[in-house]
Parts: sequence; C-alpha cells; structure tokens
Amino acid sequence: MKRLLTALIALCLLGGVVIANGERADGANEILAVVNGQAITYQEIVGDSDMQTEISTTRASQRVPATVSDKEIEKQLVSQRLISYVLQKLLDAEADRVQLKISDSQMRAVLMRERKYIGLADSDVRGWASYLKEKYNLTPGEYRERRRGEIRRNEVMNYMAGAYGPLPPQFPLEIYFSMSVSPADLREEFAREADQWRIARNIDYRRFRLLYPSETSLDAVRKLQNAVIMGDTSVLARVQKNESLENASEGLIKLIEDLALPGVKLELGDRTTARDDSELDVRTYQMALSVPATGGISDPGYAEDEDADGQKLIGMQFVQLYSREDGDRRDFESPKVQEGLRVTIENQRFVQNRSKVEQALLKRAAIVPEKLFVR
Repeated sequence: MKRLLTALIALCLLGGVVIANGERADGANEILAVVNGQAITYQEIVGDSDMQTEISTTRASQRVPATVSDKEIEKQLVSQRLISYVLQKLLDAEADRVQLKISDSQMRAVLMRERKYIGLADSDVRGWASYLKEKYNLTPGEYRERRRGEIRRNEVMNYMAGAYGPLPPQFPLEIYFSMSVSPADLREEFAREADQWRIARNIDYRRFRLLYPSETSLDAVRKLQNAVIMGDTSVLARVQKNESLENASEGLIKLIEDLALPGVKLELGDRTTARDDSELDVRTYQMALSVPATGGISDPGYAEDEDADGQKLIGMQFVQLYSREDGDRRDFESPKVQEGLRVTIENQRFVQNRSKVEQALLKRAAIVPEKLFVR
C-alpha cells in the first residue's frame, strides 16, 4: 500500500519542477518551457484567467494558512497548469504520430452520457447549447472537439501504460510499460504482505470513494487527486487529523462544482459493519486489513465501478477503519488470495505505469530554470 501511495503522489506531483518563483515583472512574457521546439510562455499558461480570484478561491477551499503568501499559491497554480499543458502537448504529438483517432460515434456516445448526467434529453439541442455557453463559454461544436482531444490523450496514455495489453502493430509507440502479472509476481507480493491476507470478521468501517468517467481529462483528474491526497489540506490529511469525512470533503465538493464535470460521484459511505469478506469487495477488504485492528486510515488506492448505464467509472478510495476481529492467515493458494493479489498488483502497476509514462514524456520537454527567466 505504501508503494501505491508513493505512485499516486508521483502521478499527482510530477509538477515538482522549478518554475518562476517571486514577482513577475509587469508585461513580461516569460518562457516557462520548450516542447517540440515551441516555447510555452507564462501568458499562454495563464491566459485571461483572473489569478487573484483563483488564488482567493484556492485559499478558501483548501484552507491555506495565512502564512502562505499569494505569490506562493500563484506559483503552485501556474506549476500545476504548466505540467498539465506540457503533457497535453506531448500526448497530442504521440497521438498524431500513430494517427490515433476518436470516431464520431464514440463522441456521440460520450456526449449523450454527459447530457444524461446533467438531466438533459438528447434531443434538447437548445438546452445543451445554453449549458455549454454558461459553463464553458463554448459552442457545442467547440466543446465536442475539446472533449475529443481530451479523450484522445487519455487513450494514448492508456496504451503506453499497458492498460490495453501489448501494443497493437498499428501503434508502435516508443514509450510502453506492461501491466502483465506473472505467478512469481503473485508469490512475491504475498511474501511481502502476508499478514494482510487474514480472515477478518466484524469489520467496522466507513469508505471514501471518488469516481469519474474514464474519459475525464488528465488535467481535471490531477486536480481531483491533489484535493484528495496531497498536502495538509487534502481530504485524506484532514481525516487523519480526526475531522469527519463530511467536513474534510468540503473543499473537494466545491472543486467538483467549479470543474462542472459530468458523471463525477463522491461517496462518503455510512459507518457500517461487514460480517466478513463476503460482504466487501477485494479492494475495500484489503484496505480494511492494511491498518491496525484497533482502527486507522488506510492509504489511498485505486477504485472502479459502473454507472447506471454500465459505463466504467474509475478513481480513488480509502477506508476509515474503527475496529475488526482478526483470524488465521489465509494460504497462498486460496482463491480469495489469488484474486486479491492480482487486483492489488494490477492496480499498483496501472498507477505506477501512468506515472512512468508522464516522467518519460516530460524528459522530452525543457522546463526553463528560474535563473534563465528574463524579468
């Protein structure tokens, strides 16, 4: 579990590169990065955003202490945007190189689901246009092409991270990491954390889950992950400090509203007692076993589910355990153990591989050091 947390942190904070620190000269348009020979400037990253409003919103929603200056918050906001923007450029280049396309029929299915999420009939063309104008200041055509680009980047990322198995011949991507699990991998994982493969009963727990459609943009996913697991103001950190799930999730709820992402599900489960693992899915059961029997907060991990229409949702979860009763350790050959080991390793590999892909891509970009800035 610790390795999974490390991978999640790496996935969310690949933006730990050096960018402008300090005061930006009025009118200066600093070069922050160079991607495929093209300069990316501060103005290109910030655009027409009202940074002061974003700073104030971040300070309020994340409960940033007064000791943290506006300049420090701005630096972090720009850093996060810069890394997301650079990765978008690099992923677009990879998708172009292998001519990866998202068909019109795929887009119709995605947009149909999004309209259903917000309660609009598929035939309500005017209502859809009004919604997009209000939320994004985009026409339906502009929004469709923006979403096509986001989905395309997600697809090429998943191919490189091994989510779809070996690369097909038509996608000769240079970056690829496998998710395959061997019998030796299963045995090694069992030996490493054998104490967690126990028969537990009367598991008194609550579960936090954040789920979103698999085609959600990488930038939006990064923001959601940061709000859940990163820093002293994240949901996880605040629950670890004995705040309730409801209070700790206030900032996340506000972020979800601001992002206006269709299909996002935030589940703050009720406190309940499971008789044994027959009443829990594999992921939740293993999280409940990963902390002391007397109680604690598990590390965050991967989550997946389906919506009412059978469409896949992915995201993250953690368990707040109050107590459990431990029994004997399970044998390696147990079907429960085999299933749990495979799920655990595949979840770890998926998160780790996406992080590896991002790191490999970012090596192709030049992030300009602060000392080279012209102010």
